[in-house]
Amino acid sequence: MRTFRLNSLPKQNRIQMIGEFYDIIDSLKDRNEVRLFFKSLLTGDEIATLMRRIETAVLLSGDLGYEEIKKLLGVSNNKISAVQKSFFQDDNGYTIIIKRLIEDRKKRLKKIKAEEKSAREGSSIKRFSAANRILPDLLDAVIEKLEDDKELEKEALLFTPSRAPFANKPKK
Repeated sequence: MRTFRLNSLPKQNRIQMIGEFYDIIDSLKDRNEVRLFFKSLLTGDEIATLMRRIETAVLLSGDLGYEEIKKLLGVSNNKISAVQKSFFQDDNGYTIIIKRLIEDRKKRLKKIKAEEKSAREGSSIKRFSAANRILPDLLDAVIEKLEDDKELEKEALLFTPSRAPFANKPKK
């Protein structure tokens, strides 16, 4: 069986093919449609391979070195190098998605921390009326705003789903 190569097509056909692919992606209306489309198009391993590239780019964007990335993700120098080359040569595709992914991870981490805090406090603090909770809630909101976002940013960088099982948790 002959392998298809995009560059074997005339330029106009290549442009049309890639453009139609982008249009297809752009036509998806919500997360469920995106999920269904990619579930039909790609295997789980292919999706994981794409996400590993993104995770590698995320860690590179956080100035982690090759050795740290290898320990965290269990990827080779060649894979890191290929992602780094694309990351620094492309037209901001990685940059756009990394920024959005980090923001999403920070939101999830804040939610997890809030749930953990609520669980800890729920067992040791008596229920207060809404009026009695206004000041503590306001103080919590102010403290949250004043938190060092850099620490959360670093934590979000390392909040990767495919972290190598043998990787040690990073020291704070």
